[in-house]
Amino acid sequence: DGFVARWAGRLSDEALEVRVTSDIPVGRGLGSSAALVTALAAAVQSHQGNAIDRRELFDLVAETEGHPDNAGAAVYGGFIHAGPGGIHPLPIHDAWLPVVAVPEVTLATDEARRHLPESVPLAVASRTVARVALLVEALRTGDADLLAAVTPDELHEPHRIALRPIIGDLMAAGRSAGAAYCAISGSGPSVLALATESTIDQVTRGLRDAGAAQVLTPAVDRVGVT
Repeated sequence: DGFVARWAGRLSDEALEVRVTSDIPVGRGLGSSAALVTALAAAVQSHQGNAIDRRELFDLVAETEGHPDNAGAAVYGGFIHAGPGGIHPLPIHDAWLPVVAVPEVTLATDEARRHLPESVPLAVASRTVARVALLVEALRTGDADLLAAVTPDELHEPHRIALRPIIGDLMAAGRSAGAAYCAISGSGPSVLALATESTIDQVTRGLRDAGAAQVLTPAVDRVGVT
């Protein structure tokens, strides 16, 4: 489509035939555009006889997306902190098993961002920073009690749930089914739940029963683009 043609032309002066195969649902907050640009840029680098330059790919994808979070995940895989201080892989415990509930509805990133407030109260910002610290530690240690203390989010999720109420339904269903953590994936409307080996089946069923069009159980990609 036009998106692929635009980036293929930017990456190479040659005429290229590009075929795209992806199983990432589009417009669901799952980073499909970042994955596409990453794959396209890596393919062009390889076609030109160059080794894949991850930092170059990261910079390109971050510029395309307008922020580095999806770029870090697509290029490096795993749990990544990407910001002005550089790119830092962070550990995630093997106990956590992702379950992704994908609703039928879509939510464009631009629309989701337009409904966020320009500023938040200092108390909300302070609590959010504290929760981020807990989240990083809980993901590292596999501590379910610590992970449960991370919620609720006050920064963006209430505004996005108001746009697509199915998000709130899925998050509630995931928690009721035993998920240690539920959050909006990206800008939504997909929901990420973290389960364990003992809860993943019931969490998957709970999300499906709550109205998810698809329920995915992807492994954590710790490799990134190759």
